[in-house]
Amino acid sequence: MKKFFILLIACTLFCGCGLYGTTKYSVTLNAQAADLHDIEHLKKTSSCSFLILGFIPWPWHKNKTPDTLLEAIQKEGIQKIVWIDSTYDYKFTYADKCQNAYGY
Repeated sequence: MKKFFILLIACTLFCGCGLYGTTKYSVTLNAQAADLHDIEHLKKTSSCSFLILGFIPWPWHKNKTPDTLLEAIQKEGIQKIVWIDSTYDYKFTYADKCQNAYGY
């Protein structure tokens, strides 16, 4: 019975880390300042990182994106940045955080 309670507490703490990150995340956007006149030619690039427990960076994770957003922008060939945002994909004990840039 003691092992069951320890497992229950551990699972609750792991879930709590993920929930803390999702409830603290907010974005303030100014959509009127974005230049979206040629939306069909808009390019998107991303730089993603792997986070243990939703907030600890894990440098040994192999991802398929460049390490920094600047490298991703240069690789995609974006000359004019229109929009930058961040996305999080939370799993049970880890998260993927991506910084996205949109431009021409």
